[in-house]
Amino acid sequence: MVKIREASIDDCSIIAAIHAQSWQRAYRGILSDQYLDHEVGSDRLQIWTDRFANPSANQRILCLESAHEIVGFVCAYFSEDGAFGTFIDNLHVSHAVKRCGYGARMVKRIADLSRAQFDESRVYLWVLADNQPAVSFYERIGGRRYEARMWDSPDGGKYLKYRYVWGPER
Repeated sequence: MVKIREASIDDCSIIAAIHAQSWQRAYRGILSDQYLDHEVGSDRLQIWTDRFANPSANQRILCLESAHEIVGFVCAYFSEDGAFGTFIDNLHVSHAVKRCGYGARMVKRIADLSRAQFDESRVYLWVLADNQPAVSFYERIGGRRYEARMWDSPDGGKYLKYRYVWGPER
């Protein structure tokens, strides 16, 4: 049985580890090997430690749990943008449970929470253009590519990213 629940500070290190492992798999050949092999773990741990210590009022972090083990997470900022709505800042699932529908389930949960608690029907996220599996996934679950911009990554590079949106157009 898989469930989605609110994350707590106790989940910080596993969330950081899932995030780092996800980037190591998805961004190999995109981000630098130096960063992925030696820096991503501590970098992601610092990011999540900061987010748990100083959460924004509109920030929610949810964990995907299976057999009492965290196997994924999503972080969203509700009603973050006047034009695009709720921002899904991170969505990651462990490699072992990819292609089980859990990523789509977490996007739906954020969209449902956004409508129910914030009266916001629009959701968006950014994805690296070179991360073709993620681009295909977001398109399969109904995301519409809206625009492209450059991302200044933590490895010092600049990479093309796409904004994907769900919900009514404005």
